[in-house]
Amino acid sequence: MTPWHHDKSTSMRRAWLIAAGWLLLVAVAQAGSVSVHAFLDRTYVSLGDTVTLNIEVDGSSQAATPDVSALRSDFEILGTSRNLSVSIVNGQRKVTELWAVQLRPLHVGIIRIPALTVDGQTTAPLALAVKPASAVAQGQAGGPVFVEVQPSTLTPYVGQQIDLDVKLFYAPNVDSGSLNVPHGKNVRVREMGNGVRYQSELDGHFYQVLEKHYAVTAVHAGPLNLAPVVFQGTMTTAGNFGGFFGQGKSISAQSGAVHLAVRARPAASGKGQWLPARNLRLQLSGLPADGHLMVGQVLTVSLTEMAEGLPFESLPEPRLPALSGVDVYPDQPQDHTGSDGRWLTGTRTRKFALVVQQAGTLTIPAITLDWWNVKTNRQEVASIPAHTFTVIAAAGSSGQTAPGLPASAVSAATAPIAKAPVSHATESASVAMARPSTSSTSMLTWLALGLWLVTALVLVGVWSWKRRRQRPKAAPAATTRAPALATSGRRGYQAFAKAVADGDVAAQCDSLLAWARAERPALRHLGELAQALDSPAQCAAIAALQRARYADAGHGSDAADLRDVFKQGLVWRTAPDSATTSAALPPLYP
Repeated sequence: MTPWHHDKSTSMRRAWLIAAGWLLLVAVAQAGSVSVHAFLDRTYVSLGDTVTLNIEVDGSSQAATPDVSALRSDFEILGTSRNLSVSIVNGQRKVTELWAVQLRPLHVGIIRIPALTVDGQTTAPLALAVKPASAVAQGQAGGPVFVEVQPSTLTPYVGQQIDLDVKLFYAPNVDSGSLNVPHGKNVRVREMGNGVRYQSELDGHFYQVLEKHYAVTAVHAGPLNLAPVVFQGTMTTAGNFGGFFGQGKSISAQSGAVHLAVRARPAASGKGQWLPARNLRLQLSGLPADGHLMVGQVLTVSLTEMAEGLPFESLPEPRLPALSGVDVYPDQPQDHTGSDGRWLTGTRTRKFALVVQQAGTLTIPAITLDWWNVKTNRQEVASIPAHTFTVIAAAGSSGQTAPGLPASAVSAATAPIAKAPVSHATESASVAMARPSTSSTSMLTWLALGLWLVTALVLVGVWSWKRRRQRPKAAPAATTRAPALATSGRRGYQAFAKAVADGDVAAQCDSLLAWARAERPALRHLGELAQALDSPAQCAAIAALQRARYADAGHGSDAADLRDVFKQGLVWRTAPDSATTSAALPPLYP
């Protein structure tokens, strides 16, 4: 009994130790996956306003209440709320715990919120700008409602965006109303979002606050006045039962007028397009990372202009500089104006299809755009550095271009490829790749001869047998009709002809390339196809198709002309081996 009891106790201890180890590993893994960060719902407030400090814990649902006692010297802590959310994304369970701490600043200035420790993790420190309460308002604190207006600057440049901050303070018994949009002569006004709501205390009175932002832009220099912002609403009072039935007391309030001194464009800004912005950037994407291109290759690049403080309408159309040896086909521009709640962000993007025409070196020059920085009050230049690429000639091409045509449509006046000068090194390499060894050649030659003799005897026997079964008749006269397309060629032509009939230029290019690949699978694009053809009309047709496709002009070749050019099949530069077309044997099915 004793040894058995000793073994059982040891096994139990081991089991508990293993379980404790697993729990420790799970706890460590969970601790490592927990992340904490803090953020404010607003980064600038007026004295008396409330602000919310949000502390978000990802990966844990049992974090202790954050200790915010260090904030008491700068804030009045009004309360803390907790929200827990669980979501499953791609089979992974995610738990998020959010603590919202309501604060009211106690003084004006920049208040630093120190790093806080939550669940063993530390948040990043934050900063809050607290400004004095504005005096540009009608009414006084203690009244049921008043309106406050504050522009970001009183001396803007013409065309510069002004952030107009409008606040409506109203008592809890104000139950409805409307606020008009700021307006004035020679200005453009755009509302920025739906606004935010919070609470504020002024002189011991508590108000609900609706804060809205408007983007205001002056179109002319000189004095500018914005009309007061007016509020019209209703409120209920003690003992006013009519308010319960929608017949409350009417109230109104309006802000003071805003007077701006709009400055003209400074002489130091140059003579280009006037772009007063807070920030402006240029971006060029789609360039090959390895720095290499190929003749006939179609490269699609995107040029983007992004400006903070300007709508997209104020930006110039994106343009590439002149490129030597490249056909440039611009696409339709993509324009958008967004905002971060205060400042407009205008974006203009345009794509370009570049068809490289010749081998060598291609340089895309630097792209620059002059703009005026309204924050530093000086002229600046946004730029994209120059890019240089090595252009490689396509296979079977000398790398030269024909005048008046892109490299994908080399003129038929060029000598056939068989007569073009070829270096001895290249010729030797080609022969070495095409010819097997001498012993292999002899064996293959005798084997091919034997198979050919057997095939010839079978064909002659079949032909003789069929002729004996036929009634004697005069031999048919020789015909001179053009050779018919092969089955693959006929199918390729039919698909191409259908795309031509439909008027779809992209489908015409794709079906023509698919047809050519059925006969020569190594072809990669229409540029190589044009270089491999020996028909001037077919080369010119391919060039027209590329221009119609990438220029997006919708002007392709005439449908009947396209069908006629390719009706007899693709005319290759290298003719088929004459041995394969010999008429020494009669047809299998006369």
